[in-house]
Amino acid sequence: MDWSRTKTIFIITFLLLNTFLIYQIVDKRNNGSINVKAQNSVEQQLVNMNITVTDDLPEERDEISHIVGEPSDIEEDVINQAGEENVSVLDNGFMEVTLEDTYAVSNQEDVSNFFDQHVWNGGEYEYDEWDSSDQQMYFNQTYNEATVVTYDEDQLVLFLNEDDEIESYIQSYLSFEEGGKKKDMLAPYRAIEMLLNDNIVSYNDEINEMEVGYYSLFQPEGTAQVFAPMYRIEVNEESEYLVNAIDGSIRTLQEVSEETNNTEGNQEENGSETEEDE
Repeated sequence: MDWSRTKTIFIITFLLLNTFLIYQIVDKRNNGSINVKAQNSVEQQLVNMNITVTDDLPEERDEISHIVGEPSDIEEDVINQAGEENVSVLDNGFMEVTLEDTYAVSNQEDVSNFFDQHVWNGGEYEYDEWDSSDQQMYFNQTYNEATVVTYDEDQLVLFLNEDDEIESYIQSYLSFEEGGKKKDMLAPYRAIEMLLNDNIVSYNDEINEMEVGYYSLFQPEGTAQVFAPMYRIEVNEESEYLVNAIDGSIRTLQEVSEETNNTEGNQEENGSETEEDE
């Protein structure tokens, strides 16, 4: 064995590795410096335009990916939680639970206690909205503490009577996994900059809320749904925008809702035409 030659190879390999590591460190430091300068520039622009930004900004992350959700069979789990005589199996993976005794709720704490006591995996759901006309309360599932909004329906719905007592609920559950390669994630101020560039946010406006969630914007083919990471940004306490946390594209919640409703309408219309043809 030529020890001298082997030693030379080891030295060269070691030097190349060190050079690569130094390059990585310098590149990361430069990118970090650029990001800080860009953020400072956006922040200064916001100050100049008298735009108020909430102090509760999402935590910055270097990378993020899409997630894929698949329906889970939760019949046995829900039956163990609520009792077989109180559970019915519905379409699309939903389970219906009828309470033996109604559960009175008057505030968010009451609702949280109900989830802790009566709902399987209740801690993985987050409040979405209240429908006062139908006495229904809607909830979305979460993934890594971020809200997951499905294409056309909430994952859990509470049904209340006129005395604000929960009588029953329906529940479904998705199992999530990351899909595709992780990509660089837009910093919160870069997402705000996208709204500035599109003149969505202007002088004297307020950014009241900003959070990261996952949204399914297209009708799924089959059972799986793909969810894109989005910043949900509320402006002036009236308009909500979705900024893709990877590519920066912008949508409004109203556009998404209208597309969903149009798709459902087309499906009903096509179904009616099929029945007429038959």
